[in-house]
Amino acid sequence: MKQNMKKIDRSIKTFPLFAAFSSDLIFFVPIDTLFLTLVKGLSASQITAMTMVSLAVCIVLQKVILRMVEKIGNIKSLKLGAFMLLIASVILTFGSSFTAMLIYRCLYEIAFMFLNMSRIVLKNNLIAINRQEDYYKIRNKAKILYSIITIITALLAGTLFNMNNYLPMYLSILVYMIMLGMSFLFYEAKLENDDTKQEDVKKKKLKITSTIFLIILSNAVFYSIIKMGQNNSKLFMQYDFQEFLSIEMVTYYITTIVFLSRLARLAGNVVFGKLYLKIKDKLSILLSVLLSMAFFLLILGHFLSIGFIYKVIIMSLGFFLILAIRDSFQVYIEDIALTIANKEEQQEMMIDIEVYRKVGTLILSAIFTLILMKFELIVIEGILCVLAIIEVGISYQLSKKLEKGKKT
Repeated sequence: MKQNMKKIDRSIKTFPLFAAFSSDLIFFVPIDTLFLTLVKGLSASQITAMTMVSLAVCIVLQKVILRMVEKIGNIKSLKLGAFMLLIASVILTFGSSFTAMLIYRCLYEIAFMFLNMSRIVLKNNLIAINRQEDYYKIRNKAKILYSIITIITALLAGTLFNMNNYLPMYLSILVYMIMLGMSFLFYEAKLENDDTKQEDVKKKKLKITSTIFLIILSNAVFYSIIKMGQNNSKLFMQYDFQEFLSIEMVTYYITTIVFLSRLARLAGNVVFGKLYLKIKDKLSILLSVLLSMAFFLLILGHFLSIGFIYKVIIMSLGFFLILAIRDSFQVYIEDIALTIANKEEQQEMMIDIEVYRKVGTLILSAIFTLILMKFELIVIEGILCVLAIIEVGISYQLSKKLEKGKKT
């Protein structure tokens, strides 16, 4: 089948930059709580409610979004996702009510379900030119670029926010106008089975085999642990440090740790990108073991009484591990999922992966909210540690399934 190689090459080269800048509202993330509380006047409970409602909306709309993606295709879906991210940033910037913030958050969450189709486009383009093994390398390149960008924005956003509360948001809007323009540079190669009749494609649904079930389960559990662990562990350290330091010094320590954690994220993407080529399907086991170690170190640092500086070092190492492994696991899961799924199953697979990430996060968020009404954060850290150990077992079973699949 004759392919437009120039457009395929352009699309592949566009992907890392597009994926890096469209992975989040990059200028907003470093000042998110400051902007929502000081500028928009939201309380902590409203911010939590906003997050939980948006996750629930995505879960409810799963089938509707899937049907839309199937109807308009991958290229139009990623364009729609870029457009929704732009609109979300505009509403976040200029909206003044809690309802407006709810709309922003819902659009924000839904946008990523459409933007995920860019990964299918990348995979199919690589398959078309017999470079499918390069998927992890290119996705990891995007993650490395994203890590570098977030380090820069972490340094700039606070200064810009102090100059004018809305400056970081204006820059976000500008970035997503550019990303919307870049989305028109994408092209998806036609594969051999693309000539299948549309009615036959519609009849074919994603078959949930034991391997696919483990992929979805492992991703949901790992992502939920990372998401909840990152947020709660930062607060966990903050409360711990307050027993020894003034508020000003605690702020200094926490901001320094957060900045260093972004460097750890960059280092993790580089290291695990190289390791993937050597250990492949064992990578998920290694990352799950490191995740368990992260919460063990945070808990150990909490109970350590031999010196404050040792507490800071040990707890910080745990927090750094959480950031260092989060991107590599996501890229690994995407790679094996898109490799296993047939072309007509890819869209449903990516939607399911994203939705069950949100389901897991929503469940843990609700449970932890109830737990924190009566217990301290150390209980949350303990639960996350246990879940991480369970994830080691899930990753081991997935690795065995993948090895068995290669032999048959």
